[in-house]
Amino acid sequence: MTALQRFSGLLLALNLLTPVLQAQSEEARIGLVLGGGGARGAAHVGVLKVLEAQGIVPDVVVGTSMGAIVGGLYASGYRAADIERILEQIDWAAALRDQPGRELLSPQRKADAALIPSSLEVGIGRDGLRTPQGLIQGQNLGLLLRQLLLHAGAVDDFDTLPIPFRAVAADVVTGEQVVLASGDLADAVRASMSVPGAFQPIRIDERLLVDGGVVDNVPIDVARAMGADRLIVVDVGGGLMAEEALGSPASVTMQVISILMSRQTRLRLEMLAPDDVLIRPELGDIGPVDFPRAVDAVPLGEAAARAASQQLQALVATPERLAAFNARARPSWRDERPIDRIEIEDSHSRTAFIVESRLAPLLGMPAESRLIESRIGELYGEGHYERIVYRFDERDDQLVLRITPYDKSWGPSFLRLGLRLSDDFDGGSTYQLDALARFASDIRPGAEWRLRTALGELNEVSAGWRVPFGETSRAYVQPYAALRSLDQPFFVAEQRAELARLRWTRGRVGTELGYDWSPFTRTYLQLERGQDRLARRIGPGEIGGRLRENYGFTGFGVVLDSLDDATFPTRGALVDGRVELYQPWLGSESTAQVLRLDMSRAFSYDRYLMLAGLRTTSARSDELSLQAVDFLGGLGNLSGYGERQLAGPQVFLARGLLMRRMGDAQQLFALPTYLGLSLEAGNAWEQRSDFDFGDLIYSGALYMGVSTPLGPVFLGYGRSSEGRSAIYLNFGSLVRPSRQ
Repeated sequence: MTALQRFSGLLLALNLLTPVLQAQSEEARIGLVLGGGGARGAAHVGVLKVLEAQGIVPDVVVGTSMGAIVGGLYASGYRAADIERILEQIDWAAALRDQPGRELLSPQRKADAALIPSSLEVGIGRDGLRTPQGLIQGQNLGLLLRQLLLHAGAVDDFDTLPIPFRAVAADVVTGEQVVLASGDLADAVRASMSVPGAFQPIRIDERLLVDGGVVDNVPIDVARAMGADRLIVVDVGGGLMAEEALGSPASVTMQVISILMSRQTRLRLEMLAPDDVLIRPELGDIGPVDFPRAVDAVPLGEAAARAASQQLQALVATPERLAAFNARARPSWRDERPIDRIEIEDSHSRTAFIVESRLAPLLGMPAESRLIESRIGELYGEGHYERIVYRFDERDDQLVLRITPYDKSWGPSFLRLGLRLSDDFDGGSTYQLDALARFASDIRPGAEWRLRTALGELNEVSAGWRVPFGETSRAYVQPYAALRSLDQPFFVAEQRAELARLRWTRGRVGTELGYDWSPFTRTYLQLERGQDRLARRIGPGEIGGRLRENYGFTGFGVVLDSLDDATFPTRGALVDGRVELYQPWLGSESTAQVLRLDMSRAFSYDRYLMLAGLRTTSARSDELSLQAVDFLGGLGNLSGYGERQLAGPQVFLARGLLMRRMGDAQQLFALPTYLGLSLEAGNAWEQRSDFDFGDLIYSGALYMGVSTPLGPVFLGYGRSSEGRSAIYLNFGSLVRPSRQ
């Protein structure tokens, strides 16, 4: 064979091998790395849209924080358009709070919050006070992720997902990187985005995990370890917020983390090979906590990916590979299947038996996530749990619902603290310090010893033992004892001028037996016996009537409460009614029959909300008794008058409050601020026969209200038709409990 023939043969062989070499190049394993960045991570969705349009198929997906959320959804079968629709529909304000809507809180937790509007609650134990490890426990976010990933609930090995996936987290104890490759996918994603300080860490396999961005915000090394030859890396970090945007603890936390991550990210990006593709969207002023603007980042990510389309072209999949990728089953969950078994994991909760009994009615019902989450929301509203997790398993042709409740790690005993201030700028100022301690009982799980102390305008010490009972623990009995005292104005005829100030002291013991039919409804029966004492504190003259009065009554009450907020409600209603029958056989010196009724209804439109209310007390008795007296006065409670300046056994008040929310209503972690107008009509009388609509006092107020962690704060001016006026600075709700 001549040299020419040998050379021709070599050329022929090379021509034959060229398609093989190209195929090998085309079959290089592609890794998609999605970095963390909070709300900025929504830009990943825009990048995915371009990758799909160009026919690029990732062989592995690795994500940190928001990148783990988008990556986990994509790896489990969602398309980019699906994830974009999800972003558009998410109510971020609801997803990033712990509690379900207030309407789902238990009647007892609503009553506690009405008594002390502050949200400051800490754990108490032998080692002192304990606080949560994060501002947000993430219960609602966890439920949202669970709902989106139900179709992957049975997956334990993330390599078996349509695209092999890894979520990156950090061990907050050791500082080590933790690569989550198996287990519960929703928990893995949730752990990867647990921003330290903002979100409660999650414990997985005995490790306490936080946001993976702390150790590896663009986990290039993890994708390499999964066998990726070529990488597409999307970096959405950076984006430091301006000073004026740092208006909340969460925003400051995110800013500090962004600063710490920037240097580490630069070092990671130096690991990229020349043929890897780096995409860094220009996200402008979209900050890590601007979740309501997250969907705005999608087109910006899309633009950045298009700018890199020439580099991406080299990674286009073969037609066969692309066809197989597009043939993936779309995420689906057959929610019409009945639940065959319910299993409760009780190793993390003292009250798992309550969870089991409350969820037992789900047996045999369809496996609908919204139905399950509604029941879990009611349980979470009891206030015992840090989070409640559910997942489905399929065993022996049965659908098994597994529930794991986690008690609050800073419990099980809690202290709620509150501060109330009031100043009418006319020499009348008061303060009120409140504390409510709830001690978990070792006698019966779920029971609690309750101790309330108050100092200031109202001084009180009370103690009770609340014991739930029955199959679902909805019934309860609560024996109690209390001693309280306060200063009460004493008026001359027609209650228009203050003659003296009296010290009113009440000691009482009693028992309440009740039943919570639902989060909205409570009925109760009450037996109470006590003694009232009046002593002149300031002013001349003697006090008319008895200085000491014994009383005893049986009472029956109904509370219907579906307000979504106790101070600035947008929907729902409150009906609180009770009848008190004062009985000689209980030692009462009075035979009064007293009806108390308080009703409120909330409406809203856009930024406006309206609260319409009616309150009345009507006593039927032979003579005036202290127990039948009710009070008017204060902002929104017959404005222009001071607190409790109008008093009598016959009280009527009708009012309407109109409020407008100021500022950006979509901004998260802000203090909601409202401008309000209140119009009221009411009065107090001694006898039922004295009641006359012609005697009504009309009043109104202009005010500004701010919702703070210490409770709502109001600054306002009120004036009545009687010429009374007052300036108010109040800490405390305008929707007040009927029973104190």
